[in-house]
Amino acid sequence: MLRPDRMRHVSIVVAKDQLPNLLAYAGSKRLFHLTEVEVEKLPEGSERYEVGELLTKASIIRNRVVALISALHIGDIPRLNLKAPLDNLQELARFLDDETLRIERSIRQIEDSQGKIEAEKEEAWELSRFLSGLENVGVSLDALAGSGFLTSLSGEATPESISSVQRELDQKTSGNLIFAITSTSEKSQTFLAIFPDNFREDAKRVIGALGAKLSPPWTDLPSDPKKAKETVDLRLSQLESRSLKLEEDERRLAKDEGSRIKSLAILSEIFDARTKALADSSSTQATVLMQAWIPERSLKNIEMELSRACDGLATLYAEEEINPHNTPVEGPAKERDPAPPTLVRAPVWTRPLQSVIDNFGIPGYNETNPLLFMIVTFPVMYGLMFGDFGEGPLILLLGLFLWRTKKKGKSLGDFFQPFVNGAELIVMLAIGITIFGLIFGDFFGFDSSTIFGFRPIFSPLEGEVSVGNVTVPRYMVFTLAFGVFHLLFGMSLGVYNLVRRSEWKEAFFGPFCWAWFYAAGVFVIAQIALAGFKFSIALQNPLYLPLVFAPLVLSAWREGGMHAMELFIQSISNTFSYLRIWALNLADFYVKFAIFLALGGPAINPFSLLGAALGNLLVMILEGLIVFVQDLRLHWVEWFGKFYEGTGIPFSPYHEPPSWTVPLNG
Repeated sequence: MLRPDRMRHVSIVVAKDQLPNLLAYAGSKRLFHLTEVEVEKLPEGSERYEVGELLTKASIIRNRVVALISALHIGDIPRLNLKAPLDNLQELARFLDDETLRIERSIRQIEDSQGKIEAEKEEAWELSRFLSGLENVGVSLDALAGSGFLTSLSGEATPESISSVQRELDQKTSGNLIFAITSTSEKSQTFLAIFPDNFREDAKRVIGALGAKLSPPWTDLPSDPKKAKETVDLRLSQLESRSLKLEEDERRLAKDEGSRIKSLAILSEIFDARTKALADSSSTQATVLMQAWIPERSLKNIEMELSRACDGLATLYAEEEINPHNTPVEGPAKERDPAPPTLVRAPVWTRPLQSVIDNFGIPGYNETNPLLFMIVTFPVMYGLMFGDFGEGPLILLLGLFLWRTKKKGKSLGDFFQPFVNGAELIVMLAIGITIFGLIFGDFFGFDSSTIFGFRPIFSPLEGEVSVGNVTVPRYMVFTLAFGVFHLLFGMSLGVYNLVRRSEWKEAFFGPFCWAWFYAAGVFVIAQIALAGFKFSIALQNPLYLPLVFAPLVLSAWREGGMHAMELFIQSISNTFSYLRIWALNLADFYVKFAIFLALGGPAINPFSLLGAALGNLLVMILEGLIVFVQDLRLHWVEWFGKFYEGTGIPFSPYHEPPSWTVPLNG
């Protein structure tokens, strides 16, 4: 937890027919961070494993399977055990393509039929509205047709040409045209055109010339518009029945093929993972060479298990352990050893806090992981700003509820899911709130002595410290002192990181000189303050000024004057930044108390109690988030800047879904 796992770079030579067993084993262990076999280091007689075409197929097939799951609305259902050829990637690609294509054809048939039915329904709706208009004005179809004014054409055209179809028909019919677009899709639009009968042949020629397709005409409609409309409505009812039947066919297809599609999804993931893994490898006629980083503590077990999984036809060679930070900087970059990835093993309940660290940056391979210290400092700072032993247990209950929800694998929606994922951190913060609430005697903004009869151990609102002729709040002095020790601890960790990497000069002229200057400066400023801000005291002792400025001079000599000036400014600004702890603690109390007073306090009545409840609710929601951001800022900006770089490479082990067709031998 304090330091990442030590890693070893290994080369694995495996017989080609045992490659599926190797990948299945590596995918189940999740301890192989695969790396690319460099061209310069390829063994004699070997070449890069060619998987370019397979990589493209893998991506396409995965997308197609995802589309199948989306189209059929397949949820969480058991998978079907398929006898897929996992021992041959070419055969697996062909198997996945054939299976996916078969189901796609079934879906496409349903979708095409649904599209045609929707187009017919839209056309029928347009005709039904037209007949309703005739019925309202009392005009029969025979009268309209006898006068030569009734011909209807329905057809299909591309979206780009539909406007041309309408314009040409309008010209041919001399403006005597009723034109309606009945349905629209990505590739085509269907339309209904009604115009005088004597323009029929010209209209057909126009439509054909523009590339549109004509649909079968409506025939045998009764002359009475009302009865004709009833005929059209009957047709609509039949179309609706056909549409419902297609929906039932789609549900039946999802039921029949859902388990198979789930299996295809897993197989496509395996195909994609194995293809990407082989893209970084090399091969001869009979063997494959792969390279990876693995944890040193697991090296011996992996070596034995790997041999058993591959019938003894796989050999693991561990390279000599390297320290990437001691690699000489001379020479081209490609000749330097790559930095190992960072694998941090931490208890499950600390993972949300580790995520906070990782969001700043992954710990470097030879860098101290601040998780162990932040388990204490993060909830402590939060409690110092937000201590309340009334609100704390409520937030604790919320955290435990979210933790239970997380363990059950349930989701509370996109908005609340981040809180579910960070449930353990919420519990830690709630403990800090409760403990410091008891210390401060703060119970929902009320003093503990008035509610429970016991005095607070330390009240942030009481007590002053006299510094010469000036008095300052005691809690303000405490937060400054806390900040000083926190920053000095960060600087000491910076020294420790560099010493561990044997970077002695960098350790001395960097964080050590900074800590020396900072500690000496704080000491001298404290002496001046205790003397009533008599700055002459700094000149009375001949050691004070050399003690303060000697490390700055050394730092300037090594790193430059601007660097020394930056240390001087950061030391002051970082220290005063910790005053936000004092300020937010005051804001926490006064916001709650102000709303309480605004609604009738300090007298206890229903309105004042409502004010107290609203004030606490506001603080728990709004200020709770603000305090979290400030706590995060004090760690990321003020503290991490003293020792933590976060430039590590995340450990990304090879993994694949469980394989049911390639058993591990032994």
